[in-house]
Amino acid sequence: MIYKIRSKTTLVNGLFLSLILSLFSNIPSKAQETYIDNECQQNQQLSKSDLFSIFYKLEFQTKGKTYWFYSGRYQDGAAIFCISQPGFKQPRPLNELKPIQFNFIEKITKDPGKKTAFLIITREGNGSYVPMIQYRLTLSTPDKPVLTKLRTWRSER
Repeated sequence: MIYKIRSKTTLVNGLFLSLILSLFSNIPSKAQETYIDNECQQNQQLSKSDLFSIFYKLEFQTKGKTYWFYSGRYQDGAAIFCISQPGFKQPRPLNELKPIQFNFIEKITKDPGKKTAFLIITREGNGSYVPMIQYRLTLSTPDKPVLTKLRTWRSER
């Protein structure tokens, strides 16, 4: 009889342990970062000195096609702006954006008033009271992006 109690206890403990392990194995781990090179190609095998970590990506549609607008940050804080078709197909850097390409980016948001436009705030350095500039990037014609300077001010920090 003692043997039967131990068998049941072992079985119950085993099921309990399996339940606990299955619960903890479903805890999401930190999402793997996506890396791109300076040509906006996704590449998870790059050395640290060659990679940009994607920090902003949004899908949008224009003229019946779907695109990704994304930006990657280099280890020194400079950002690259890219466009591609979904799945990083036909990626290219937006080299037309000379005033903001490889600059420090404070913030990128979708322009709520325009379905193919983004608001981008740049920072002229990491110190206090540095110039900040807000731009509108319009991608209604993805091969001819339009960058418009909206306002300038100095940071408070």
